[in-house]
Amino acid sequence: MGQKKKKGAKKNPKGFKKGDKIHGQKKGKKGEAAAYVTRAQALAKLQVSLADFRKLCILKGIYPRDPKKKAHGLDKTYYHSKDITFLAHEPLLNKFFELKTFMKKFKRLMGRNERDLAKGAEDRKPKYTLNHLVRERYNSFEDAVRDLDDAVSMLALFQALSADQRRQIPTEAVNEATRLYQEFQLYCIRAQALRKVFASIKGYYFQAEIMGHTVTWLAPHQFAQELPPEVDFRVMLTFLEFYRAMVKFVNFRLYADLGLSYPPKRNSLRENNSAEVAALEVEMREAGKAREAAADAGEKADAEVSATVAADFGAESEEAKEMQRRVAEQTRMKNTFRGLKVYINREVPLRPVYFTLLCGGVSEVGWERGAGVAGSSAPGSTLNVGGKHITHQVVDRPPDSFDQREGREYIQPQWVFDSFNNGCQLPVALYAPGRAPPPHLSPFVDDQAEGYVPRQRELLDRLAQEAGVSSGAAASAAGDAAAGKAAGAAASKKTEFDHFNEELKAEAMGVWHSTFKEEQEADHKKRAAEAIAAADEAIDKPEEDVNPALKYLQETDPEMPGPAPTEEEEERLRAKALMPKKHKRLLQRIEKSAKNKEDANSRLRKKRRQAETDA
Repeated sequence: MGQKKKKGAKKNPKGFKKGDKIHGQKKGKKGEAAAYVTRAQALAKLQVSLADFRKLCILKGIYPRDPKKKAHGLDKTYYHSKDITFLAHEPLLNKFFELKTFMKKFKRLMGRNERDLAKGAEDRKPKYTLNHLVRERYNSFEDAVRDLDDAVSMLALFQALSADQRRQIPTEAVNEATRLYQEFQLYCIRAQALRKVFASIKGYYFQAEIMGHTVTWLAPHQFAQELPPEVDFRVMLTFLEFYRAMVKFVNFRLYADLGLSYPPKRNSLRENNSAEVAALEVEMREAGKAREAAADAGEKADAEVSATVAADFGAESEEAKEMQRRVAEQTRMKNTFRGLKVYINREVPLRPVYFTLLCGGVSEVGWERGAGVAGSSAPGSTLNVGGKHITHQVVDRPPDSFDQREGREYIQPQWVFDSFNNGCQLPVALYAPGRAPPPHLSPFVDDQAEGYVPRQRELLDRLAQEAGVSSGAAASAAGDAAAGKAAGAAASKKTEFDHFNEELKAEAMGVWHSTFKEEQEADHKKRAAEAIAAADEAIDKPEEDVNPALKYLQETDPEMPGPAPTEEEEERLRAKALMPKKHKRLLQRIEKSAKNKEDANSRLRKKRRQAETDA
């Protein structure tokens, strides 16, 4: 029999179980562990499927967290409880429920073969917009511009793909991505905002300066793309859906700042005949003079800003020098191809070359792509292959496979990219058809900071400096070499003034203007040839070695002490000894990566010396 209860036994208070006051609350009910929930708990709270939850998180900008204490195990995905509460109040959640209900009804009608009713129901399909999410995630326009890199890269990727029903890539998404990317390119052309371009095996890297922020994106090559099976295109399409809504807002604001109407006019004939960006260039030909006037006005405004900074901080201050350097660099980028008329052959990739030429201030561009008969003008092209005013023709085929005409230069596509990055027109002899072009260096790499300056970089710097001395177009490069002795705009004005004085002197001496121009061009070509020859002969000096006898003794006798550490090295060793173990390991990794970089640079220098010695 069970034990009888004693009279007067104390009962537990109502609402408490035995032992709760001793053991406290359950694990995971308070503190940091209670601030996070697993993905399964989030799905149960929101009552949505995994695909809808993933889509909702991408659109709202919510990502998983990594809490220190994982109360439900290490193999779970955790989200902050406030983020889940934030999602529960999202209006899109109700739209997802309505879409789910609609799909049930639609499938039922299709299963009953009631196609007329299904078609009517499809016209009443619930729709939603993401405009409120764009305003919610970006409080200011600068925030949206700062986050434009991934958006433009995604648009450039999908405009190169084709619609695929099996991968659920709709035609509407591809068409809208193409339209928005072309509109963004047109803005860069009109504002001449492009600053860097680099052709790689992955595609073309572009960098533009918009509202004081750099925007870098990658455009793939225009080849037939193979869609890898391991990529989930549903996730990418969700990102694309948000970026499409975001870029619409950004494009509208950028066009409004330029005083242009949005969306721009389109030329369906050019679009159907593969003119790409030129399809949006309906107003470009008529607005050529307006663009030049706007460029001149921009240069005057930049000069005024530079003068204001110099007046506020002093002409010799670091702020004034940096402002003058940036103004000169932007000016020479915008005027790289000014006055040229370029024709692009059909084998050359039209989109990146055409885009770079227009951003560099070229006068006219024609192309062969889309021409019906050899020698005829392509639809939308302003130039014919037989035009007498063409100054440069871009080809990518052996020289014996086409007829060369007098009065024009034949160049490979790399000349366009290298000239734009350098801010001046490079010698065309190095990029002649049938000849291996020089190395295509990335403008995104700071060779001085990396510790190794390639020979081609030295050559390009010399050419930029020479062009700045002769024409004033590359005043930034000359200013870097002179360490800020003169501002970019001031140097340009001084060069023009000296050139004017030289013309007056030649006129006073009875020299014809045409003869004077020919002498100036011959002198410029001579100096450029001397710069190329000097760069070819320049080699790196070998690193100074230590005393050979001391080095031999140190290698043969391990017990022989090395050179005594300097005072700075001793101070560094003392500071390193006081570091905690975690910081020491981090410092060791940093030192190891720096040593690996230095070893790689020394191998490159050694390889370069060996190649120059063999030559």
